[in-house]
Formats: sequence, C-alpha cells, structure tokens
Amino acid sequence: WLYDYAETETRAIENQYPTMTVQEICDLDIAKVCTDDCVLFLWATSPKLADALDVLHAWGFEYKTCAVWVKDKIGMGYYFRQQHELLLVATRGNPPAPAPADRPSSVIEAERAEHSSKPYIVYSQIEQMYPGLPKMEMFCREPREGWFVWGNQSK
Repeated sequence: WLYDYAETETRAIENQYPTMTVQEICDLDIAKVCTDDCVLFLWATSPKLADALDVLHAWGFEYKTCAVWVKDKIGMGYYFRQQHELLLVATRGNPPAPAPADRPSSVIEAERAEHSSKPYIVYSQIEQMYPGLPKMEMFCREPREGWFVWGNQSK
C-alpha cells in the first residue's frame, strides 16, 4: 500500500520496498491466477481498511469476515498507535466454508518480525482451513512449501 504521509523521509514505507497505489492494486489481473471458486485472505492496516475493501471488490470478491493480529509491539499511528492488523476474508464464486473443527480463532496473537512480514501461524491456519486446495501468496517474500508465490520480492 502507498501511504499518503510519512512523518519523516527515513520512515517512508518506500525505504522498505516499492509500493503501489490503490488503483494499481485494483488493476491487477487477479482472474488469471484465481479459480472460479476461491477464498481471499487480504491483510489490511486500519488506515487502509476502506482501500482494502475497494480492492477486494475490484477483484470480484465479496467480503465475509475478518481476523485481527494483535502484535507484541506498538507501532505508529495518527489517532491510535497501531498494535494490530486485520486479515480480511472474502470469496468469489461458491467456495465451501471450512469444517467447524478447522475454524481458528479470529484473534491471532503473535510477535512482530521484519517490516510487513506476517505471522507464520496464519499459513498453518489457512492450510488447516482448506486442506488439499491450491494456495498462492501474492507479494510473497519467502516461499512456503506447497504454495504458489507471486511478487517482486519472491525468492
């Protein structure tokens, strides 16, 4: 996500990696890499929640629910100092819901690691929710066995 404001140039997200505008993200041809019936797990920070909802709709998904990642360290913020991220869940087509025994808690408590990296437990939770189905991570940094990857930092 491209953010509109950084307190100082040294804190700009672009110092970590290239960013995209919301329109550029919306314009990605997601249909090429999705099945007709699929589930999207989309990370969103609180300031980018409205943009994230715009993106999932532009990609042809319908919002269903979310989980929250509670981080061990507090971060930046203009109204509240952020200590969480949202994991939005959306669907396109008619994918099945996970079996009741495979539904994790909506609260994920995990340490914050490298800038923008996500907790590893979420991969396991998604694998448990949808065993045997293909999985892909966009803007991936480190490939995970059994997952397709896409992004400029993929190894």
